[in-house]
Amino acid sequence: MRALFVILVPLFIFQTVVIGQRSKNKKTGPEQKGPKIFETVGETLQSDSIVYYKTEIGFLQPDLSPKFKGKWMINVMHRQARAIPDSLSEAYLEFYEDTLFTAYVGCNKLSGKYIIKGPTIKFTILDTSITACPQNDIESWFIKLMESRVSYFGIDENMLYLKDVAYNIVFDCSKRKEETKSTTSQK
Repeated sequence: MRALFVILVPLFIFQTVVIGQRSKNKKTGPEQKGPKIFETVGETLQSDSIVYYKTEIGFLQPDLSPKFKGKWMINVMHRQARAIPDSLSEAYLEFYEDTLFTAYVGCNKLSGKYIIKGPTIKFTILDTSITACPQNDIESWFIKLMESRVSYFGIDENMLYLKDVAYNIVFDCSKRKEETKSTTSQK
């Protein structure tokens, strides 16, 4: 019994010392959540510091004007998202490098400016050549849709989609056949 006492007492004392050391090392404050921010000063690393950058962080938008340049035949015009679209046979949009465009929808020739910022596009019609036309509301709808509804675009080498804010296609255009042949022969 005495031998058991001699073994258990030092073990008990050792265990209380270890438990006491654990409680001293334990932090009483709340645990830090989220990423730690570090700042490098010389060759040392300091934690919980804030890093300030004296330059603006941004990126350059790609120049899409070469893709737009040329004549685009307007295949379909959607007056409303779920309505039956209007098929246009002779209508076209022609884009120039200096943010100018011309359009023909069946009677009058329209001209104006366009502005591209990222995926958005804005059209402003500046001039129309007014001629006596038969009763046709396609042209008035075209002007209204171009100036007030078209906001976004999708473009590749042969197709151009002009879309509204809900990404519904308003105009479905294709590159004019003569334009695509001349660009492929130049390559």
